[in-house]
Amino acid sequence: MKHDKCVTYTIIFMILCTACGAWAQNGIEQGRRTAIVQSIEKAAPAVVSVNVIQVQAERVANPMLRDYWDLFNSWQPQYRLRQRQLNSVGSGFFFDDAGHILTNYHVLEDAESVASVTLADGRVLEAEVVGADKRTDVAVLRATGTNLPKCSLGSSKDLLIGEWVIAIGNPFGTLMKDPQPTVSVGVVSANHRRISPSVGEGERLYQDMIQTDAAINPGNSGGPLVNANGEIVGINTMIFSPSGGSIGLGFALPIDRVRRVADEIIKYGHRRDPWAGFKVEDVADMRADFHEQLGVQTKTGCLVVNILTTTPAYDAGLRPGDIIVGINAQPVTTSSDIDFALWNMFEGDLATLAVNRQGVEKTLSFPIKELSK
Repeated sequence: MKHDKCVTYTIIFMILCTACGAWAQNGIEQGRRTAIVQSIEKAAPAVVSVNVIQVQAERVANPMLRDYWDLFNSWQPQYRLRQRQLNSVGSGFFFDDAGHILTNYHVLEDAESVASVTLADGRVLEAEVVGADKRTDVAVLRATGTNLPKCSLGSSKDLLIGEWVIAIGNPFGTLMKDPQPTVSVGVVSANHRRISPSVGEGERLYQDMIQTDAAINPGNSGGPLVNANGEIVGINTMIFSPSGGSIGLGFALPIDRVRRVADEIIKYGHRRDPWAGFKVEDVADMRADFHEQLGVQTKTGCLVVNILTTTPAYDAGLRPGDIIVGINAQPVTTSSDIDFALWNMFEGDLATLAVNRQGVEKTLSFPIKELSK
């Protein structure tokens, strides 16, 4: 009887050990499949390499003339121009059921054509440019195929400083003959970053940017910045680096603005340029005697020097001589502050100006119109 009990206890003990081992193994496997791993699995299949063709002119010495000039001991190279085709690559991602792909404008900027896009599963598809907007650095492509993957777009307005984000792209992917995208993980280092106008040569809306320490490398431009839910919150766009490599200062366009630009490009073939219909000069650049003559009573802001009477801004009460000291609850120091605020808006959005008129503060609001072509 005692022997039977020992055997029973031994069997139970072995079963429990086996179960504990299985539970431990399951726990390890579950621990490996973190939210970050699952997010990558959701987004990565929809990331593509954008393959573009650039044509570059180069000077080439003409060797056929060497023998002739050697007769006179005065060989001088005679140059001719020829074109050289360069293949370059950026990143992008499918974001809807129609085969539309989001990427950066600057990925296509110097391209002769878009040759194709390469999917993570190895497929190479022809792609066409639907439209692009230089100011917001957004471009939309379209590829045709079956069973196309797509990313889920999230929101950039509620990002938390310190939350995990993943930069996905295909740096040098085609050079490595490997279509799989690569990932780098970091956090949201800062939000709503305003980058100096000199970075984009005053022509790019690099404002309200997402800063991340996730590594962004050459070829990552146009790829998605993904949150822990597998949702796209930004487009990886640029880095600050003295060496050209990542030092943890990467920046992404906010997806909320990108989505609106993309919607306009798909609907109209271009982004409708926002326009207010007035011109300004920086108060700080004006001579001191002008301040007195014009009744300027503030040292910062922008003086309205011209305004069309057919604009909503005029209807709202804006007049020449007014000093704009704020726009959409943001201070105005230079004209670029107004430009960037307007570029960030869309037709029908309401612009709100804080105005100083002869020392009296006023608030004026008016809807944005599209700039007539």
